[in-house]
Amino acid sequence: MDAGDKGSADEVARIIREIRAGKIAPAYLLHGEEFLVREALDRIVAALVPEADRAFNLFFTAPEQTDVDRLCRDLGTAPLLPGTKVVVVRQAPFLLAGRQSPAPIVEKIKECLREEPRKAAREFMTFLGIAGWSLADLQDDGWRRIDAAEWSRLLPGEEGIDDLEKWLPRVLDICSDQEGLSPARKTDPVRLEELLMSGLPPGNVLILTAPNIDKRKRLVKIIAEKGRVVQFSAARGEARQQSLVMAKTRALLDRYGKTLTAEAWQALGRRTGFELTPSVQALEKLAVFTGERREIRPEDVEEVIGKTKEESVFALTAALGERAAARALRILRELLVDQGAQPLVVLAMLVREVRFLLHARIFLHGGRLPSWRPGMDYGRFQARIMPEIKALVADREEKGEAGDLAGENPYVIYQACRRAGDFSEEALISCLQELARLDLRLKTTGRNPHLLLEDFILNFCDPDKVGVRAS
Repeated sequence: MDAGDKGSADEVARIIREIRAGKIAPAYLLHGEEFLVREALDRIVAALVPEADRAFNLFFTAPEQTDVDRLCRDLGTAPLLPGTKVVVVRQAPFLLAGRQSPAPIVEKIKECLREEPRKAAREFMTFLGIAGWSLADLQDDGWRRIDAAEWSRLLPGEEGIDDLEKWLPRVLDICSDQEGLSPARKTDPVRLEELLMSGLPPGNVLILTAPNIDKRKRLVKIIAEKGRVVQFSAARGEARQQSLVMAKTRALLDRYGKTLTAEAWQALGRRTGFELTPSVQALEKLAVFTGERREIRPEDVEEVIGKTKEESVFALTAALGERAAARALRILRELLVDQGAQPLVVLAMLVREVRFLLHARIFLHGGRLPSWRPGMDYGRFQARIMPEIKALVADREEKGEAGDLAGENPYVIYQACRRAGDFSEEALISCLQELARLDLRLKTTGRNPHLLLEDFILNFCDPDKVGVRAS
């Protein structure tokens, strides 16, 4: 078990012992890896509130419904039944590090419009709060009178503005038909800070969860002083990560009566990177998908989990290596439009992938991986090449040079080695230089990010530029 994982597990066990001994803190903050946070939350709630009392003494608030004034009122009232009253705020928006971005909220609005219109309306109220607008500002075609520069401030890129016609009138109609929608939820935590400092009524407990927090916030410091703050870090290292995922999913598979073949396990890792929360969610889908069949096979994973952004970037760099401009442009559009990747995220993934290819090219060209053979399958790669890479990392003189690639998932390293021969070192270095220039242009010129990425692809695939294929 990773030291960080053991520390958080010990802290949760200590909290539960304290609760059972009658020593209950007024507030708990759980932050970090989503699955581990959820698991700890379930254990703490179970210790605080008997199952028979939960209908009356346990309350959950979703992030889009969080209003600090209402939260403080709930925390200030006595429980309906004798015992402990617990108020849980999942992914508390006033704890998140950095300013909340409106782009993910707009994506949620569009996803919910057809099946969950009321949820779309609530998300839209969150969007208005970030934008600083009221519902009345946008109704009666008021949104058309808002300057394009203002929309660009919230939704960068021409596509974000052009897309307004597809979803905004519809969500405005829904909001007009809905009653009881609050146009401005209060998420400033000052009142909550004051309440925690003065003390909650006896028997009332606040539990907050968040994927990440700004530890400089006053609220975090108050909870650390008055209650408990527990951080759940993701496991470090590919082997530890796989081990953690296997341990946490074993009970899930047993509950469904399922097993995974070795090939299905590797296919799952390629899709999720063996990250805990995506892996658990994927296995839940696979358990339902396979029905009465006990065994989960690799073709089930391919069918259910689908293509990831990482795989699309693999395909994009492969298209660049073949100077297949049309295919590269199509894959870029899939990433940006179909999969909703942000342009700067695509750029970062491209930089990462090209750096990996360059590292692999240097290793192979320099004879650092003597057992490598073109066309080698993944199983042989794990058995023969990974020990050689680990030996490079273990050597102090080579550790810095091995760098990022050697610390990656073996499948990522395998893909880099498999495709590194398609590129010359000169082309990869040139590509990194162009990507650095592109990063500057994306951040400073205000031009359409999609078009800038397309320009990069067309220039890189131009036959008159530096050769891409290895000589």
